Amino acid sequence: MSTAYCTVLARNYLPKALALAESLRAAEGADLHVLLIDAEGPDDVADLAAHDIPGVVLHGTDSLELGTTEVQRLVMSYELVEFATAIKPVFFAVLMRDHDAVVYLDPDTFVLSPMAELGPALADSASGILLTPHFLRPPSPEALAGDGHLLHVGFHNLGFLAIDRRASDFLDWWWGHLRFECLDDPLGGLFVDQRWTDVGAFYFDATTWRHPGYNVGVFNLEERELKASGEELYVDGGALRLFHFHAFDPERPEEITTRVDVGDRLNTDDAALAKLSRHYAERVLHWRSVVGEQPGYRYLTDSLGTRVSRGLRRAYRLESEHTELPSAFAPADRERYRAWRRKARPDRVRGAVDQAMKAGRAAAPDAALGIQRRFPRLIGAIRGRVGTRGGMWI
Repeated sequence: MSTAYCTVLARNYLPKALALAESLRAAEGADLHVLLIDAEGPDDVADLAAHDIPGVVLHGTDSLELGTTEVQRLVMSYELVEFATAIKPVFFAVLMRDHDAVVYLDPDTFVLSPMAELGPALADSASGILLTPHFLRPPSPEALAGDGHLLHVGFHNLGFLAIDRRASDFLDWWWGHLRFECLDDPLGGLFVDQRWTDVGAFYFDATTWRHPGYNVGVFNLEERELKASGEELYVDGGALRLFHFHAFDPERPEEITTRVDVGDRLNTDDAALAKLSRHYAERVLHWRSVVGEQPGYRYLTDSLGTRVSRGLRRAYRLESEHTELPSAFAPADRERYRAWRRKARPDRVRGAVDQAMKAGRAAAPDAALGIQRRFPRLIGAIRGRVGTRGGMWI
C-alpha cells in the first residue's frame, strides 16, 4: 500500500517540520509532504532548493487547486492556526489521488520507531479513518488537563490521523464545515478542526485507536509510563512510535513544554524524557542553522501594511460567504480592499455583539433567559442581525 506522510505549517515552523522529516526517513524510509501555508507556489520556496533537505516534498497552496481567489479568501478569513487546520482535508484529498493512504503528523511531532502496526490497523478500521484520543483513560485530579479540557478541544487529538480511500465522503463533509467554520471560538463551542471530527467520527464510523505509543505528549504522559531500555524508548511496555511536542522551545529543552509547569506530575523516567527532549532540540536547532531565519507569517498584515485584527477577519469571513470580496493581500486589489475595510465597521460591531451575547448567555444563563422572555421581539431582531453560523447559537 502506498502511503503519503504529510504535515501543514507556516514557514516560521519549518525547522521543526524538517526534524520530523528526518525522523520519519530514519524510521520508515519515507518522504514527508510539507504544505507551507504561506507559500503560494514554487517561487516562494525557491530559496529552500539551495539547501540539502532529503526526504521532503514541498508544496505551496497552489497544489490545493482551490484557485487564487479562494485561497486569498481563506487566508484573510482565518488566523494562522485556523487556516492551517482548515485546509487539511483538501490537502489529504490531493495526496490521495496518487496514494492509497494518507498519514498526517503535526510538524512538532517526532517519530521514534517504525510504525509497524499502523498499516494493519488502518486496513482493519471500519471506514478507513484512524483517530487517536487525547487520553486513553480518565485523567487523575492532579493531571495537567482533565476531562473538562476535552469539552473545549475535542476528544481526539488531530496531531495525528490516518485515512485511506474509503474516507473520501468524510473528507468532503469535513471540508464542507472547515471552509467557513474552522474557528478557534470557545464561546461558539468550536476548536478549529478538532471538534468537528468528534461529530464526523460518529457519522462516518471512525476508529478511535487506543495504541499507547502514538501521539504521546506532555498532556497524556501522566497516564502512560515512559521508560528507556538502552537506546530505545518504551511506553507502557511497548515501543514509543510518535512523541508530540507541545509548545516546545529547543533553546530550553529542560522544559518539556513552555505552556505549563509540569512539576512532578508525569509518569515517566525523567532521564529518558530529558534525553528525548535534548535530542529533539538538537535536531530542530540543526535544521534552523541549515535553512536560516525564516520569514514571519506573510498574512499578518494586509496590502495597506496594517496588521489584520481578528474582528476584521471575522467580518471578512461572514461577508465572503455570499459575496466575492477584494483580496486583502493583492496589490492590484488594494484600493477596492481599502474601500471595503472602511465599510466593514458595522460587520465588526456585529461580530463583537455576537460574541458578547454568547458570553452573556454562558456566564449568566438565568439573566439571559429573563431578558429573552421580557423583550422577545428585540432579542429576535438582534439575533437575526448578528447571529452567525458556526458553533453555538445565541
